[in-house]
Amino acid sequence: MRYFYTLILTFLFSFNALAQGGKTEVEKYTYGKQLIDQGKYQPAIVVLQDMMTLKGVTLQPYAYTLIGYAYYQEGNFIEAQNNLNKAITDYADWDEKEQAKYLLGCSYLKAKKYDESLMTVNGITDKKLRQELNTMIFQELEELSIEELKPICEANTENEDIATLLFDKILQQPKEERDQELLTKLSVHLGIEINKHVVKKSEKKDKYTVAVVLPFFTETTDGNALRVKNEFVYNIYQGILIGQEYLAKRDVNIDIIAYDTKRDTTHLSALLEDPKMMNVDLIIGPLYADMLPIVKKFSNETGIPMVNPISSNSAVIEDASNAFITSSTPETIGKSLGKRLRAEELATLEQFPEGDSLRIQADTVQTYVVFGHSTKEKQMAAAFKEAYEAEGGKIAAYQEFDPVDGFNVVQEMFQPLAYDDSLEVVKDSTAHVFISVVNEVEALSTVSALLSLGTVASAYVPQEWLKYNQLSYSQMETAQINILYPNWFDDDSFRAKTFIAEYQEKFNNQPSGFVYNGFETMFAFGMILNDYGNGFVQKLRSSDEFRKGYLTPAYNYKNAQDNQYVPIIQFIDGDLKNKTPLEEAVN
Repeated sequence: MRYFYTLILTFLFSFNALAQGGKTEVEKYTYGKQLIDQGKYQPAIVVLQDMMTLKGVTLQPYAYTLIGYAYYQEGNFIEAQNNLNKAITDYADWDEKEQAKYLLGCSYLKAKKYDESLMTVNGITDKKLRQELNTMIFQELEELSIEELKPICEANTENEDIATLLFDKILQQPKEERDQELLTKLSVHLGIEINKHVVKKSEKKDKYTVAVVLPFFTETTDGNALRVKNEFVYNIYQGILIGQEYLAKRDVNIDIIAYDTKRDTTHLSALLEDPKMMNVDLIIGPLYADMLPIVKKFSNETGIPMVNPISSNSAVIEDASNAFITSSTPETIGKSLGKRLRAEELATLEQFPEGDSLRIQADTVQTYVVFGHSTKEKQMAAAFKEAYEAEGGKIAAYQEFDPVDGFNVVQEMFQPLAYDDSLEVVKDSTAHVFISVVNEVEALSTVSALLSLGTVASAYVPQEWLKYNQLSYSQMETAQINILYPNWFDDDSFRAKTFIAEYQEKFNNQPSGFVYNGFETMFAFGMILNDYGNGFVQKLRSSDEFRKGYLTPAYNYKNAQDNQYVPIIQFIDGDLKNKTPLEEAVN
């Protein structure tokens, strides 16, 4: 929605729009816009509706769109749709109705009217808006069950992406549970062989070929040139090229072929038909969800492994046995913490004999979980709960953050952890608290409620907390907050300082996080190619080894396609330190 707000509301307040109206009309329109900027949606609706009763008004389609936006923000999607449809249908010659269509599609999507949202996106001619909405639609569709997806597929028979999504979901079921008739029908419709998910036979080479499939949007892929447009993609590519140099110093030779997807599915499909692609040993990319099904299908059919350098979304690796991500999914983060905390509790129990009062007391540890509203926050919390309880851990409270009265609700939930003035002790000093919240306001409310009680419970939080402006590092250190940080590395280490110095000398700039992402992806998977050959998938997923990156402490893909090693870091004397270091790791 941030994308729409920036694109639409800034435009609606443009000179061209206001120039069409009279002074009173412009004043009311401007005031309504200001109210929306302040989040005062109902007053804004009243002002804008009043504006449209004036004689000779000319800003009706703009006003209807703003009103639709206001209703959208309030969650009143029916009224949002009514007003946006008015802007689109009653003012057919309005030049700016593409933005209203985009918001209408968003509104249908929020209301789970998938057929309507798909019909709307098909009517958008603006390429960027259409891609943005289409990506959001498919992110929602990916979360649906097979039974929920079936009628959508039937209503949109010409949409091969939906058919492919349904096909892959069915294929991932146990054979005895599959709707074989539907699977065969989809197979014929899509031209996909049901059993054609190839696992490549491994071959060791003197030189490996890596295809970098990224949206460069340019005719050149010169990693040494600074590109302001799509700069983050060039940062990733710069990191990949530096990784290639570091591997060469270890006699691991990599030949890189860069392909510009242009974020165009037709263009990408044509790229994958390049005969050179059949000789590729690894694909790095793509980055965007609308490109993903095409490359996943190619990877499944050829057995060529693919890796995403920046994503933590499990959708990247779902239904693609040869796909990997270098980060950890929200599920893995939650599961890792749940297993680790319970293992520590069980290790403490082993220090006391059976029946000992101290052992009984130690076995009363409980954990409190607060989570936010996004899919990621809920996935982390649910995975933590499942893993923790599976080993006998006890959850005292499991609470979604209340957007209306969050501070008081969580403060009441944390009461058993409060300092008791009469006894001069903390009621429960052994508890854990997992705050699976990434929204800054909600996170600060939660930790404030916790600390206001004088608790000494151990708190665990996502890495996003390091970006908060209103929570200083010294405050986090004082509160002893533990941060779950996949792919963290010590930037004060000799390797990191050397890398940074070399990058600064070469590019006269500080390396961004995307540079590190590209570099670590190339280095880590280059070493995997060197150790296992180009058919490394099964060997990597069956290995217990924790493999060192160049900067990243470790990678582990045991029975997984995302990194199973999730460091827990904490501020100690002003510096971030890894509380979960590995004593032994290969590479």
